[in-house]
Amino acid sequence: MLNLATSPEPSPSPTLEGPAGDVQNLWEDLTSDTSGQFLGLGIAILLLVIAWFVGRAVIRGIVLGIEKGTPLDGRARRALRKAKIKVAEPDTMELRLEGERRRQRAKTIGRVLNSTLLVVLIAIGVTTLLSMIGVPVAPLLASAGVVGVALGFGAQSLVKDVLSGVFMLLEDQYGVGDVVNLGEATGSVEEVGLRCTRLRSLDGTVWYVPNGEITRVGNMTRMWSRALVEVRFAYDTDIEAAREAMIDAVKAAQEKHKKVAAAILGEAEVAGIESLEYNAVMLRLLVQTNPSAQWDVQREVRHEMRRIFAERGIELAVPGEAMVVDSGSGRRALHDTPRPAGDEQPVDQDGRPLPPANDAEDE
Repeated sequence: MLNLATSPEPSPSPTLEGPAGDVQNLWEDLTSDTSGQFLGLGIAILLLVIAWFVGRAVIRGIVLGIEKGTPLDGRARRALRKAKIKVAEPDTMELRLEGERRRQRAKTIGRVLNSTLLVVLIAIGVTTLLSMIGVPVAPLLASAGVVGVALGFGAQSLVKDVLSGVFMLLEDQYGVGDVVNLGEATGSVEEVGLRCTRLRSLDGTVWYVPNGEITRVGNMTRMWSRALVEVRFAYDTDIEAAREAMIDAVKAAQEKHKKVAAAILGEAEVAGIESLEYNAVMLRLLVQTNPSAQWDVQREVRHEMRRIFAERGIELAVPGEAMVVDSGSGRRALHDTPRPAGDEQPVDQDGRPLPPANDAEDE
């Protein structure tokens, strides 16, 4: 019989016994676990960096879209002209102001989105790191939720102001340079922030209005404005002559002042008698103007109206309130009765004649 020689089997690596063996086993376990943790941490960091760049690119695209706005094609321009809304041509002051407003709004929205993205990524990174090193994340998240609820109850007004500011920016309710009415405060907008809006009123007062306290917004200078002049005439006034004089006042203001002519967008309108009062007939003049130009137009038109009314002999209504002094009782009363003409004896509110005043007794 033949004896087949077999190759010797590889001997296992020598292992240490006792305390030295325990240290060796612990080192191997730590090495394997640490390498896996580092690999997972590296992958998490890589994913967070990719998410940061992708988010920044998306935010940059949103900001650029807000800055550029929606281009007006030929159909949109024709529709705006048909509605008597002035369309700013390239390289005009109105277009530059509108572009600056869009840039400011886009810059604010970009800051908000970047801050939100940064907070979200930091929270995800910290949570991932804690879970990798063996720290229980669930109790921390529960504690953070409780703290967040407590802070939310304690800072309700702040959260309300910030959320309202974000929606105001997204909806573009008003911007820097607009004249707005926010209820308690009215003035020109100087700054639109996430927490409050800063206004400057006509007398120079600066108002800081929290965004959460704004329940309504009246924007007086959005796209176009309207000059409104109401005039009360006497009852015997020729209405057609008064109407023609009011329209001629607008034409005279346009001829004398280039600024007024450039601000007016359409024809002046006097629809007719707006109200019949006990001592006056009221007519209303309406003129469409550029934003924020209605007050200048109204002042110049009133100036021309006064001159034209005087030249054409058109009389305005005289207020019917008269102070009547009762010399017998010494009482003074304010009556809404026409002022007596000539030597007519004054009457009281019930139509009864009043005794004539005695100048000698008054002296």
